[in-house]
Amino acid sequence: MKKVLIVLLLFMLVTTSCYALSLTEIIFYKKVFLNLVKRTVLVHRITGEVKYILTQQGTWVALEGALRNQYQSIYNVQVNGR
Repeated sequence: MKKVLIVLLLFMLVTTSCYALSLTEIIFYKKVFLNLVKRTVLVHRITGEVKYILTQQGTWVALEGALRNQYQSIYNVQVNGR
């Protein structure tokens, strides 16, 4: 029974779509609502790094480049109060 459960969980982890949060992302990331821009982002729990943003269609999109730096700055201001 344990082997079946482990195989099922491993299968779910591998086959999650790119739009859904996988099991590892739920463990390592937390949802944070940024008040300044009225958007929700996923932040790494340990490093505090902003990785994904929730679009208006309800999908998660990876942040890259200048946009990632902008949202990281907004998150830092909200968390640190500076």
